[in-house]
Amino acid sequence: MSSEKEIRKYLDRFSSDDYRFAVIKVGGAVIQSDLENLVSSLTFLNEVGLRPIIVHGGGPKLSEELHKRKIEFSFVNGQRVTTKEVLEVAFEIFSGENKKIVSALKDKEVHAMPIIGDIFDCDIENSELGLVGDIKNTDSSKIKDIISSGGIPVIAPMGYTKDNQLVNINGDKATLALAKEIIPDKVIFLSDVGGVFDGNDNLISNINIKDDYENLMSQDWLHSGMKLKLQQIKLLLDSLPSNSSVSITKPLHLNRELFTDAGFGTLVKAGHQIDKLTSLNKKQEETVTSILESSFKGTLNNDYFKNGLKEFYLSSCNRASIVTTKHKNITYMDKFAVINSARGEGLGNAMWNRMLSEHNKIFWRSRSRNAINNFYKDVCDGFQKYDEWSIFWIGIDDLDQLTACIDFAVKQPATISYEN
Repeated sequence: MSSEKEIRKYLDRFSSDDYRFAVIKVGGAVIQSDLENLVSSLTFLNEVGLRPIIVHGGGPKLSEELHKRKIEFSFVNGQRVTTKEVLEVAFEIFSGENKKIVSALKDKEVHAMPIIGDIFDCDIENSELGLVGDIKNTDSSKIKDIISSGGIPVIAPMGYTKDNQLVNINGDKATLALAKEIIPDKVIFLSDVGGVFDGNDNLISNINIKDDYENLMSQDWLHSGMKLKLQQIKLLLDSLPSNSSVSITKPLHLNRELFTDAGFGTLVKAGHQIDKLTSLNKKQEETVTSILESSFKGTLNNDYFKNGLKEFYLSSCNRASIVTTKHKNITYMDKFAVINSARGEGLGNAMWNRMLSEHNKIFWRSRSRNAINNFYKDVCDGFQKYDEWSIFWIGIDDLDQLTACIDFAVKQPATISYEN
């Protein structure tokens, strides 16, 4: 998946979470077509001592069974209208899908425990949807007991009203209600498609709610089910700490999403304010210095902020910064830094995209040992190696301009010193 050092970083981080490690929603299509990869990924987590909370759906299987029994059903804004007849079949199907996951995990010697219907207290608020519950309270005590005994809880999306009426619950809403109760380190949606795709069927690797949400919700290609999911994810992120994230991926890629900085799928973040500054006060200089020295593991030159006109991009969480300057009206990215604890959260991508949105032509250099050179190679239009440096560029197609930019980059003095 990645280097042992990178995996160990995430294992150490997650191991301290206890029952707050992760809430994982398993889509119904996954149970039908990808159960083997799901069980394999969950078994790995169990072997390294991590106990996620599993919430599963069962929509495709339910639709199939309703068709078979000639029971009519419909959807409103991505949610299934649940009549008494539909509810009876839903309970049967969800119980069966729950047993399927639990049994498959037990076959791999994973201590999985079923939970069906007895942790969600609900009201029926939208009569148009029938017997569909809106969650008012989540009792997490049973979940905590299962995890403390070394088990993995597997939860079906059903609940009861105060009148003891069984109700169907949208699986995504059940997942998000649990996440609000537990406040886990990770919230993950496992689906057969493995992410959010744009109108050209390209995977969207990062969604910054602050910057991207309104535009996404206005797109015709965003179908009702994914639209509902993003709406619920936004509500969740609004109520969680600012560094929280939600991932959408496939079972096969679950552990790459969890244990690598690059991840695999779509990462959704609330997003941070990114300020663009043409000058820094003393405190801001100290913050940028700390970010650069932490990221590059070296010491910044004392006169760094005095030499040349610079622009600074600084995240409101004070964990990422980009420093740019100009050469013949073309932007030179002098520094791009994200501190180690913030990597894998999408913050670097948000910073990068903000900078690119304001500069059509840009070039930069990177030492050959830089860990993000593969990222640079993916995003650049071209690069050239020169001694210990690689010079990258975007949007520069004039050969004379490009030659001058490469020459400028090569001649820049080192501004961070390293201990031998």
